Amino acid sequence: MKRSIVLVTLLALLVGTSPASAQPRTRGKHPVATSRSRPTRAAVRTKRPPRPAPRAALRPAKRQDAAPRVMIAGAVRGPSEPRGRMDAVALTPAERTADALDAILRGPLRFGTTGLYVVDAATGAELFAIHPDDPLNPASNVKLIATATALDQVGPAFRYTTRLLGARPDADGAVAGDVYLHGSFDPTLAVGGLDDLAGQVAAAGVRAIHGDVVVGEQATRDGIYRARLHVEVAAAAPGAAPTVAVGPASDFLEIVNRATTSKRAKVKKKAGISVTTALVDRGGHKRLQVIVAGTIGKGKTSAHFLSTKERHLYAAHLLRAALAKAGVTVDGDVHVAPLADYVTAATARGVLPVPLGAHRSAPLADIVAQVNKRSINWLADRVLTTTTALARGELPSMADGVDAMYGWLERTSGIGRKDAVVDTGSGLSYRTELSPRQLVAVVRVATGAAAPTDPTQAACADAFRRSLSVAGVDGTLRGRFRSSLRGRVVAKTGTLTGVIALSGLLDGPDGRTLAFSLVTNGHSQGRKPAVRAAHEQVLAELDRYLAATAPAAPAVEPAEPATAIAGAAAPVSEIDTADDGLADDAAPATP
Repeated sequence: MKRSIVLVTLLALLVGTSPASAQPRTRGKHPVATSRSRPTRAAVRTKRPPRPAPRAALRPAKRQDAAPRVMIAGAVRGPSEPRGRMDAVALTPAERTADALDAILRGPLRFGTTGLYVVDAATGAELFAIHPDDPLNPASNVKLIATATALDQVGPAFRYTTRLLGARPDADGAVAGDVYLHGSFDPTLAVGGLDDLAGQVAAAGVRAIHGDVVVGEQATRDGIYRARLHVEVAAAAPGAAPTVAVGPASDFLEIVNRATTSKRAKVKKKAGISVTTALVDRGGHKRLQVIVAGTIGKGKTSAHFLSTKERHLYAAHLLRAALAKAGVTVDGDVHVAPLADYVTAATARGVLPVPLGAHRSAPLADIVAQVNKRSINWLADRVLTTTTALARGELPSMADGVDAMYGWLERTSGIGRKDAVVDTGSGLSYRTELSPRQLVAVVRVATGAAAPTDPTQAACADAFRRSLSVAGVDGTLRGRFRSSLRGRVVAKTGTLTGVIALSGLLDGPDGRTLAFSLVTNGHSQGRKPAVRAAHEQVLAELDRYLAATAPAAPAVEPAEPATAIAGAAAPVSEIDTADDGLADDAAPATP
């Protein structure tokens, strides 16, 4: 027996087994993670170097069970307080909520860093917090600042206006000389807007324009920002050129068809249809060639979408086509000239240009709702830069837009440039650094929860709150919170690789409202659904807290039967309630 023990001991020494590693594994609950915890699969793989992580968004994941516990009203509960104690009935509602939040943070949110900050929306009194001042990346929550800044600069009722300027029409409805398409950097201008403008010109009595349609050099001021071409290619007889259709149709487009139809239904991918564009000059007038090449299979069709940077020329030609469709003939073509040169030439002929028609965009409040509810990145950036440019009388630039965002933060929330990092209006950046505390400050000011001081601020706050997604109803929250929280959470989502965020308001059943920000960084992409579900659990716990702390309803003595009087208010069921203005998006976009 002794000999066997000696042999086992010698064998253990030879293989280098330590006494600690020889101990049996503890059964039961999963142990608290430490620096000696078993490495993850990603840590074991060393052949492929890891992608460099941004400063804030993808910091190395740390287990939440090593983090401090949830603070209650700014005070951290001491470590001597036992968790899961038997006398749970003696816990206050705040303590029970904090324990529940702790469990979530150490459960599905244990990988990565999660920051949480919750206050009473009306008073700003702090309720719960963990990592409230950590500089985290909130992704599209940056749109909260961008849209609040835009509303503050030009107001919720502002509309982008696109005008057609020219000489006053004569008695026969003829306009002598060129007309000028003058926009205002409208990011929502589309073909339908130009049709509307042409219809207004025709309704004003214009029947003919004896000149060109002139457009300015600023492509985004006078043009269609989302200038897209739809190219449809359909096979013809084998060996023949396929048919090509490009829309929206206008004289600006020239089709160059170099494609052929194959004898077979299938062709090699490299030999398939390709569509490119080239800008050419036709006697001083620009045209856009749409060049179709390659081979299409027998009996096949293919669709292609292209964008052009010649937004202004494209818009001017589309307006010319829309005018013809509305019954207004245009003798000339399209050319580019600065507005000042056009006005100078017109006044030299004794003509003072006047608006012949105008198309106005939807109110900024509605555009901001599209930005926040559907989290449209390009529109967020364009709304920020264009409203800043119009407010300052300058050309749009992201640098000016970001400067305006910092100015709004400093003026309304006391957040300076050294306290946060923003570099876009959309949040599509891995450089962003904002804390949950700062995001809650933005939410309270922008929604008016912090009591706006004048009617202008109140109007902006109302438009801003209505722009947020409503849980279980619309926007990026349409498919979430469909249980008891439906309609009572209004918030902005945020998603990037390794980033999930949610900031907004939670309305309690008794009229109290919580302002919150919940940001998780550093988790793996595969944990995204679990992180979102955990965020919903956090909101559910906060709702339980509101229910547990609701003031008792005062006792009401039975009233005497009322006698009907003339002019009394109608029952609620008979009152025609107005639309609340919240859009119902059929297909929520990715935040």
